[in-house]
Amino acid sequence: MNIASTLLWIIGILNLLGGVAIGIPQIAQGKSAVFPFYVIIIGLAACVFGYLLRKKLRYAGAGAIVVSLLSFLSPPLIGLIIGISVIILVVTKWKELT
Repeated sequence: MNIASTLLWIIGILNLLGGVAIGIPQIAQGKSAVFPFYVIIIGLAACVFGYLLRKKLRYAGAGAIVVSLLSFLSPPLIGLIIGISVIILVVTKWKELT
């Protein structure tokens, strides 16, 4: 579970940085900042569930799967590969969660 937790932190940091990088130009141009806000929220959620997954909580495993699925829409393509890895790790180690 430690590997999945670390991968969630990576997804979270990538999404936070990606959301800021997308959001600043959109706000400066007066465009809607809904998508960058979504990406930042997913990044924060990934970091929180990464922390909780390290404590081996079952709802953190479910949240990690949901956040990984939602991160597929985020800009960094590496998030897709890492998200699939997180889902596989959490599903295979589900019995370790309390």
